[in-house]
Amino acid sequence: MLAETMKIVPIGANVDINVGATQECDSLNMATFHRATFLVQYQTIATQNHTLRVYSGATDAATTTALTFRYAWGGAAQGTADCDKLAAWTSANSIVVDNAAKDDTLLVIEVEGSDMTEGHNWLTLQTADDVVAGATGTYAALAILQPRYTGNRSESALV
Repeated sequence: MLAETMKIVPIGANVDINVGATQECDSLNMATFHRATFLVQYQTIATQNHTLRVYSGATDAATTTALTFRYAWGGAAQGTADCDKLAAWTSANSIVVDNAAKDDTLLVIEVEGSDMTEGHNWLTLQTADDVVAGATGTYAALAILQPRYTGNRSESALV
């Protein structure tokens, strides 16, 4: 079972991409995990583009160091053909999310624990209205973590 080999963590429900705001999802303590895969399901996004980044930090919610990560977009909007086919993987330290093209689209992000800054155990997904002010919309996010030690009742990654 997936839940016995990986840690599934809800990190953001109905996250509001608000005009002029920066939104952080719940931070993950990666001390006992090798890798994080974020599943970001965008809903309606409108008005302006926004930026998505992944940070490491020494404490919960710290956004100290922007990390380079791998990502791939779903091939189409949810509910249409090819929505579950991922585009080619790309590496970056930020993504400008195109409000005109990414409504209802899945974004998959992979971060290796070994790529985090030494002394930083916390990983945080952040969106910011910092391209051109006026971004709006919502998304939901889950993290799937690869633990160093597996079990169906593994410790929380949120503490």
